[in-house]
Amino acid sequence: MTKLSDTQLVILSAAAQREDRNVLPLPGSLRGGAAAKVVGALLSRGLIAETTTDSQTKADAALNRIWRNDEDGRAILLHVTDAGFAAIGIEPDGGDG
Repeated sequence: MTKLSDTQLVILSAAAQREDRNVLPLPGSLRGGAAAKVVGALLSRGLIAETTTDSQTKADAALNRIWRNDEDGRAILLHVTDAGFAAIGIEPDGGDG
């Protein structure tokens, strides 16, 4: 099993409970550089992934729903991957292959 920090476990567990697998919102105590560091680690390990939408909604730290915007202004969300489910001991439902 993948070794995860308590914060990573909280993030993945919360996302696993959401029907859309959305990682956001992140815990309220996780802001700025700390949020970027944890998300970066999860992304690099393939436990979460970015999803680009057609929405032009701007990322807003106060709303904590959109991770960032791409160069065309489209909203980018974060979702837990099957590998993320496996890392917390949940059988994936095949949502991301």
